Amino acid sequence: MKKILLAVMLMLIPAYAALAQYVPSQIEQKKGRLLDDNGEVMPDYMVQRLVGDDIYNQTYVGAVKQYKTGKRLITGGIIVAGAGVAVSGVSLGIFMADYIKIWGGTQNLWDAFTGAKDSLSWFYRGFSIAGVGASVFTMGLIFKTIGWKRLEWVAEEYNNRHPAVLEFGVGEFGTGLVYRF
Repeated sequence: MKKILLAVMLMLIPAYAALAQYVPSQIEQKKGRLLDDNGEVMPDYMVQRLVGDDIYNQTYVGAVKQYKTGKRLITGGIIVAGAGVAVSGVSLGIFMADYIKIWGGTQNLWDAFTGAKDSLSWFYRGFSIAGVGASVFTMGLIFKTIGWKRLEWVAEEYNNRHPAVLEFGVGEFGTGLVYRF
């Protein structure tokens, strides 16, 4: 009996490598990641296996990089633009304080006026910094949108191919396991 059981187990060892692997029927793109039927994030090796090496290397890898770069540029643009607006706001406050001092009976009228002019130049510098931040933010939106669209294309390309699926259903010869491809 033990020899028969051992023989059966030895015959089944090659079948272990042939276990069916999960293949999602549809994938979707959400927040720069591809999700399977269950809403789980698919790792890169699974995406490569499902869409093929050509699409993975030519589109998917670059699309993920574009999406992530876009997110970073958006964050950096917001920070830089906010800093520029803060510099402009502070310098405008200093300018107004110095300008009011001119008419408020200060001892040295010329020093108050030159201090006001210097803070006004920082006001314009702050707007320049905010403009740079806004342009970085815009560039980030462009990168993120392009990466998002390319990831959408990868998902649609996979979904349009209708991958082979083994499921329970009605086939040509009756009800049972049906292999659809």
